[in-house]
Amino acid sequence: MKKLICTILCLIAVTQAKAAEEVTFYVGQAHDEWAFKVTGKGRALAGKSLIYTRLDELQIVNNPKHSKTRYIESIEVAYAYATDNGGWSFKSVNSFHPVNKNVRPGEKLIIKDIEAGMDLGSRKASDYWVLVTLWLSKRETVHAHSRKNIFQ
Repeated sequence: MKKLICTILCLIAVTQAKAAEEVTFYVGQAHDEWAFKVTGKGRALAGKSLIYTRLDELQIVNNPKHSKTRYIESIEVAYAYATDNGGWSFKSVNSFHPVNKNVRPGEKLIIKDIEAGMDLGSRKASDYWVLVTLWLSKRETVHAHSRKNIFQ
């Protein structure tokens, strides 16, 4: 059902946006001390009213430096944006993908074909970038994101 809704959103974006642009992107992290190393690649379609994102593959590796098995509850795809105070926040689009798996140190997990979509409202696509959040047990999170100028 989610796939159908995302596909419909994509079709609406194409028909409503005269200058819809498809971009290829990568997600990753800048810090190798985090609990997981998260990398991925995907495609996004940005129009004047909607963004549709498809992560073709997301690779998650439990950082062996910590020597700890960790439980991944779910993966969320959202859209990050810059805040007025120089930081960043994100808009959740209820794109949670259950994982429910223990991952041992050094173990690799590959997730394919994750989709999300968002109505832009009063903002422009260029205000956003793709954010992937791993939700761990005890409500801990690990973030990975695309470059900030993905839709420029």
